[in-house]
Amino acid sequence: MAASLGNSILGQFGMAGRIGEVVREKSGLAYHASSSLSAGIGPGTWDVSAGVNPINVQKAIELIIQEIRRFVEKGVTSEELEDSQSNFIGRLPLSMESNIGVANSLLNIERFDLGMDYYCLYPDLVRSISKEDVLSAAKKYLDPDRLAIAIAGP
Repeated sequence: MAASLGNSILGQFGMAGRIGEVVREKSGLAYHASSSLSAGIGPGTWDVSAGVNPINVQKAIELIIQEIRRFVEKGVTSEELEDSQSNFIGRLPLSMESNIGVANSLLNIERFDLGMDYYCLYPDLVRSISKEDVLSAAKKYLDPDRLAIAIAGP
């Protein structure tokens, strides 16, 4: 949960979080820029992707790495965390408005052995995550000095 909330702040929430703000909004270097967290029962990835004009690739990479380093070293603000927590809690009912949403929720309960009361406890679980928890997850899963960088295109 701490990594998911951190990912929301780093590259999802609003106009794609901090990465979108730095690379797209402030610098105008990307058509899109965001991060994603993909994990399951086993290991997963924490990815950042951006659609960048080839002449801006190196500068965009530098800004992304700087933002990841800032994220890992300084953590998140109280406001960022509270906004992200509210977003997670607020979108939960929306995620279960369709049959597929309910099916995915049940699948997650079973796959991750969450317990049948997981979604009743969810708001408190989300609110229990602290800035320190997010920082700890960032330090555990992100190392700005050991990133795999892939570039595709001309």
